[in-house]
Amino acid sequence: LDMEDELKNLPEKSVPTKDDFDFASFITEKIDSKIDLLKSVIQQRNLLGSVPSEEKFVILIDIVNFSKNDSRTQFADIVIFQKYMRSFIFSRNFSFEKRIRIENFIPTGDGCYIIAEKCDAVLAVDFLITMISGFQNLLDFQNEPMGIRCSALIGECIPFIDLAFHKNYVGDGMNEASRILAYGQKFLEDEYIEKGNSELEAKNFSKNSLFLGKSLFADLDFSDVDKNRVSEIHSLKDVVDKHGKIRDVVVLRGIKKYR
Repeated sequence: LDMEDELKNLPEKSVPTKDDFDFASFITEKIDSKIDLLKSVIQQRNLLGSVPSEEKFVILIDIVNFSKNDSRTQFADIVIFQKYMRSFIFSRNFSFEKRIRIENFIPTGDGCYIIAEKCDAVLAVDFLITMISGFQNLLDFQNEPMGIRCSALIGECIPFIDLAFHKNYVGDGMNEASRILAYGQKFLEDEYIEKGNSELEAKNFSKNSLFLGKSLFADLDFSDVDKNRVSEIHSLKDVVDKHGKIRDVVVLRGIKKYR
């Protein structure tokens, strides 16, 4: 489509109003023709400034070594993972109820995003340590304690309806959670390898760890972190991603089994 020419020739009465706009999906109810597609383009252009961006508590969880397993093992491990998450989040004994307000879970294949309302940093980290420690009470399909890595921050998210008609999110918060986890893990493991340890030892070293973005750790006094729950605290300076963006990351490494 020659969009620019078509848009210039589009009658004024075809331009939707704000009331016609679906903030969640960014499209008209249906697109059966070229004119419907052009309407959706106009909607986005006219109303982009009104997109409902919000600050959210964003969590990303990855199951360690998930992709190295065969399909049946992956299936069994994701069932175990989901069963624990449902139990932890929806249990009547969930001590964080009404304080951590979770809005959505977004599966990633080898884990998930959790999107929650912005909350106090101390409460957020207490929630995350408790969640991660509980995984070590689980045995995976190979009868080993299930290892995970997790990142978290407060960041900008924009809701939309995805191709499966589920509520989803895009935005800096989602991207930064992924980068903090991937590049924070690499930075931590590279430092450990430089001390003479093997790659396998480095992978085990970073298991069951929580990688925090500055939007969370800036307001925390880590001297108050219970040493019975966390093995070590690492402050990683100048963690660089593939785009050259630099950030600091704090890692609560080796979160211990819940007793």
